[in-house]
Amino acid sequence: MARPTASPGRIAGIALTVGLLGAAMAPGAVSAASTTSTGTAHTTSPSAGAADPKASAPRAAVVPSSVGTGRSAATAPSADAGRPYAPNWFPDELLAWSPSTDPDAAYNRSTTPLAGRVVDRLTTANPLARPRRVMALSVFANTDGNPSQGSADFDYYTSDFWQYLDTLVFWGGSAGEGLILAPNPTVVDAAHRNGVPVLGTVFLPPTVYGGKLEWVRQLLTRDAAGHFPAAAKLAQAADYYGFDGWFVNQETEGSDAKLAKDMRDFLVELRAHGQQVLWYDAMVESGEVDWQNALTDANDDFFAVSDLMFLNYGWNADRLASSAAHAKAMGRDPADLHAGVDVGWRQFAVQRYFDTLFPDDGDGSGISVALYRPDFTLTGTDDRSQYAERDARFWVGADDDPSSSSADAEGWRGVSTKVAEHAVVTHTPFVTTFGDGRGRLWAYDGQVWQRGDWNNLSAQDVLPTWRWIVRGSPLTVDLDHDQAWRGGSSLHIRGGLTEPTTIPLYATRLRVERDTRLRVTATGEASWDAVLRFADQPDHDVVVPLGDTADRWRTHTAPLGRFAGRTLVSVGLRLRGAQPDLDVHVGELALLGNGSRPPAAPVNVVAERSGDGVRVHWGSQAGRGTRYDVEAVTARGARTWLGATTGSAFYAAKLPAATVRVEVVPVGADGRRGAAGADRP
Repeated sequence: MARPTASPGRIAGIALTVGLLGAAMAPGAVSAASTTSTGTAHTTSPSAGAADPKASAPRAAVVPSSVGTGRSAATAPSADAGRPYAPNWFPDELLAWSPSTDPDAAYNRSTTPLAGRVVDRLTTANPLARPRRVMALSVFANTDGNPSQGSADFDYYTSDFWQYLDTLVFWGGSAGEGLILAPNPTVVDAAHRNGVPVLGTVFLPPTVYGGKLEWVRQLLTRDAAGHFPAAAKLAQAADYYGFDGWFVNQETEGSDAKLAKDMRDFLVELRAHGQQVLWYDAMVESGEVDWQNALTDANDDFFAVSDLMFLNYGWNADRLASSAAHAKAMGRDPADLHAGVDVGWRQFAVQRYFDTLFPDDGDGSGISVALYRPDFTLTGTDDRSQYAERDARFWVGADDDPSSSSADAEGWRGVSTKVAEHAVVTHTPFVTTFGDGRGRLWAYDGQVWQRGDWNNLSAQDVLPTWRWIVRGSPLTVDLDHDQAWRGGSSLHIRGGLTEPTTIPLYATRLRVERDTRLRVTATGEASWDAVLRFADQPDHDVVVPLGDTADRWRTHTAPLGRFAGRTLVSVGLRLRGAQPDLDVHVGELALLGNGSRPPAAPVNVVAERSGDGVRVHWGSQAGRGTRYDVEAVTARGARTWLGATTGSAFYAAKLPAATVRVEVVPVGADGRRGAAGADRP
């Protein structure tokens, strides 16, 4: 993507990004807050999917020696050759692809439906925030290196502040790996559980970095009936794998007006196949690559046939205003335009961009924001133990409070200062064990089954809406990966308790029925209440006593039937008493009703050795989005959790030596385990 000219090297200790959308802006380059127009020069690099933004300089493009060999798991580099990876293709490979002939296709499926969401005053923590749209273009690994179903790595980008996102682009693609990248299913599971659509990437790079006009023409080839086979294949891939559409980024030079018209027609057909389409501000209607940094007469034909458009980074206040007016004249919502902000390079030094887009004293132009590489919170530091702290700082500010608007030393106040939170807790059952999709152990009912690093976002829960608001004693709240009730983490609350202290957790929009009940499991010496708020009295706390806990896990259940007919808009916890060294963990919070049953057992489970690992597949008889936990079991009944998926196939890189069978256990929305299916590997 286009950038003001930058020189390779390090600035303020941070190396220049080499992703194509991550080429750095030079100090003193055009400011997004400027009201004057300044041109941009194109500065990019060969690999849009580079996971590490600290590479020191652009590299020569690596052009594949054989484009037709396929870019799926079978050819991806791996220490364990049987591991499936998220698929990526060159255009001719996409045209030849079929899930029926792809041995890894089943391992890349998500079945989690897109959750509904609510955003309004009652979900919003910060008085300055408004319901605004945020798009993230995030890298989870390099293009060829996205494991389909997690890995044995704790330092993984979990993208778990979903309440502030409206769209996730699974960003990647390069001339040396593959141009078309589908998201892995774990990311889709986590995003959909939180109501966030996920887009794959179609990236056609500049020729200087290996781009070929031949690839553009292959993508835009018509059949005898005038249709685009590649559009049908992209839709087939998204529908099969369970994601929502495509980000189309065409930056290859040499096109003409005819090819530009073909691209427009291609986007029309892609949408006709039911795909959400995001277009990037690069190619214009003449066929040239000419970044406009705005919606103009030169690129509005592409916006007219797309759902969303990513405006290049050289925008300013005047360009935002003209773009919004242009969108309205087309009968479009300016919020469908997303102004790019390169947080991958600038990191926390982006407050001025947010203030221009979203002024505190008004709604601004109405244009949305596109965050390029918010994964910098993990990949932009040498000390990855700081990830959680850096991620919280980016999304809710350095004081860990979304209701606060305090600025840190760099002037950054957090996304939550500008953007209202979304709520997805709209019905029962709702269960969270506060899992963020990674861990250093796995526990069930407080018993640790195994220790060791892992990540798998299919096991990520819906995390608290507000992270964190504390009313009363200044307690510290965070996620703890050293103790868990079920899964890999728990909610950790600690500090000096000198007065009753309330911690609002979830915004909800849930009608309470006579059988509705609240269940909380916790450990540590404390006296607990639940704190509820209802739509008819949204500023009034209703306290529901839960009871006491000690140094062992204990579950408290409170019936809520007396509130039947009222709409629950928030749920939180309150701690009572005086404790100078409070140290407690919450392992589960659940809102439940009667009538749910454990999911049906899988059938025809087959476990086949694959190197040191095992490939497992089965027939699913449960509903869409049912999570399956795959477990190794010894002759004595000891269990090792291997991972989770919402599909019907799973790969485990290694089995414990004493394994006698592999079980596939369906887990219901209420957290109950159904009957397992099993096979001997």
